[in-house]
Amino acid sequence: KFGLLVIIQLSGINFASHLEAGNGSVTTEEFFVKDLKVVLKPNTANEIISAQLYLRGGALNLTEENQGIEEFIFNSVTLTDRKYAEKSWNKILQGTGSGLGSISGKDFTVISLQCTKQYFDQMWEVFADYIMKNGFYDERTEIARARMLTQIRRQEDTPDVYIRKLAEEQFYQGHPYQLDPMGIEESISKITMKDMESYLKKNLKKTKLLLVVVGNLDKEVLRKKVSDTFGKISKGKYKPVFPDPVHHTRSNLKVVERDLPTNYILGLFSAPSPKNPDYYPMTIAIDILKWRLFEEIRTKRNLSYAPDAFLENHFANYAGIYATSVDPDTTVKVMLAEIKKLRAEKFSGKDFRNRINMYLTRYYLNNESNVAQGQFLARFELAGLGWQEGEKVVEKLRMVTAEDVQRVANEYFKNIQFVFLGKTELIDEKVFTSM
Repeated sequence: KFGLLVIIQLSGINFASHLEAGNGSVTTEEFFVKDLKVVLKPNTANEIISAQLYLRGGALNLTEENQGIEEFIFNSVTLTDRKYAEKSWNKILQGTGSGLGSISGKDFTVISLQCTKQYFDQMWEVFADYIMKNGFYDERTEIARARMLTQIRRQEDTPDVYIRKLAEEQFYQGHPYQLDPMGIEESISKITMKDMESYLKKNLKKTKLLLVVVGNLDKEVLRKKVSDTFGKISKGKYKPVFPDPVHHTRSNLKVVERDLPTNYILGLFSAPSPKNPDYYPMTIAIDILKWRLFEEIRTKRNLSYAPDAFLENHFANYAGIYATSVDPDTTVKVMLAEIKKLRAEKFSGKDFRNRINMYLTRYYLNNESNVAQGQFLARFELAGLGWQEGEKVVEKLRMVTAEDVQRVANEYFKNIQFVFLGKTELIDEKVFTSM
């Protein structure tokens, strides 16, 4: 936004383990400041402070007509505090080495700040101003609208982006998550400043917000900062609502003809959300499938450079398989054969334990930063499990058995919703819907 550093990614947030931040780790705690829930994880091992304010609801807040409104709002806001009104966003951020941004997803919108402790006082004022003093002006709003419309119209120009959009539309058809938090051309073209002001007045309530802070920061200092700023937001009466899971009864294929150098294949299927105990064996099952697809499709057959299997973290969740290939039918046959193998054959004890240990090693390495640890705390809290559930993640992954993996593979690895983007004369549609 405005050329800023966006420091949160919603699609595919990894859960950070409850990492000890060197010798300076202090117990995480929660508290309320004038009815706003705050989760603070002190970390004296570095001088980075990460603050993330979450607006609950995500796609459940939206209608067909206002898709993308939260994203539009935080693209359009202008600093209104007199201290900062004459300075550009980039000058403030570059001068302090800070990051400030927002992004909207299926489950929530997050506005995030990352700065050093030296500049925390100044950047907190900017952070609060960005969220609370939402000044909408014709020029800024129209610039934001033009940028968003350009991004929407260019989606088809990037095959990976376009196929994910098509796949999610197909997977979530008839479900509230079919609405796009990033907006569609029809909605972004029509949303007005009055619409945005009304939306904020209705939705920016303390009961709908969660603040997560990780860093070298005293609890009472944070409490006062929150009280003086976000404490002024009205309480509201929001109670968390979660979407129903998605179920498909058969496999499907959506074909989009494109004359491309290679062909793009993406298949999505229902998966347990982080609220479901099956999420943990599903995590390991997907990791095993990812490894097997790489071995069979790339290493042995050279059919695709980067085949993949992945698991998202949405409240109405999906997993997926992906590849690009000049021989799509053969590639899909191998994909489905590996899924069938995972459903039918049990991993040996030693190999299975090795896979879990390898996964956990990557898991720790990928989630050491303050930002990642904040995401981890928020994800469990927003899911209704409580941030404390995160302390059990590694233990639960270690408890997964080969029988668990085989069970979830049989329960979830089916009724795949495929999208094919490429030369349609190269495919037999029955191959894609054969399982």
